[in-house]
Amino acid sequence: MTLEEFSERFSPLSPHEKVKFLYTHIDSLSKRERIFFLLNLLQAEGTSPLVKATGLKFLREASYQEFELYKKYTDNNFRALSNAAKRAVKEFEDKEKRSRYYMDSVLRKLASLDDKGKRLKILKAIAKLNSPWVFRVLLESLADPCETIRDYLIKELSQREVWSLNPFYERLKKSPWYVRSAVVKILGRRKDSACLPHIEPLLADSNVDVRKCAADALGEIGGKEVLALLVKLTKDKSIYVRSAAAEAVRKVSRVRFSG
Repeated sequence: MTLEEFSERFSPLSPHEKVKFLYTHIDSLSKRERIFFLLNLLQAEGTSPLVKATGLKFLREASYQEFELYKKYTDNNFRALSNAAKRAVKEFEDKEKRSRYYMDSVLRKLASLDDKGKRLKILKAIAKLNSPWVFRVLLESLADPCETIRDYLIKELSQREVWSLNPFYERLKKSPWYVRSAVVKILGRRKDSACLPHIEPLLADSNVDVRKCAADALGEIGGKEVLALLVKLTKDKSIYVRSAAAEAVRKVSRVRFSG
């Protein structure tokens, strides 16, 4: 059953029928489709608390890891909904403790290795694992001083399926500068216009490479919204940033800027 067919059959049902339909048909969707459908279900106006409670249950079973989503329902007056949220929060907290242990262990191991080849080999090995802590290790490792390692991580994190870009946004606020450069490259490759408000502050970053990477990323994302940001960068004090911004503008709109 396609996602469209699933939605069409689901929409006209009563709340109790919807719950039954979820139990009997949710497995017909892929994991990605399942999470997409359930997130929309929770956000839709008019969704009954009973259906939301069931949606939370299946979202938890699909290993959706956004803690705040579950937490906001823990004090709901509808008991089934609050109980479903509390179970998800408890499970999330337990997994978080385990993930933190493994993540810290791997990061300590990486920090102890002077051989960049060995660090890269370990990162490539863990990138193949299907565990929540893997993404966080890869993200934290963008602080590795080796450019070859960062290039590998940029490629890997650009392709990895994530349901929230918030972890990337948080890393944009941190030092050293090459972490911000790496993250903005990732955001550019992901081509999600929702990240524009988070890239905009980088236009005034003290580091030239960060501003240049911001220009390149905006050119990758494209759309009318990026033009005003790129015009600012065409006036940057660095010729490297101005050149990157002008190229990005040409890429987005074919408008040429001199300087």
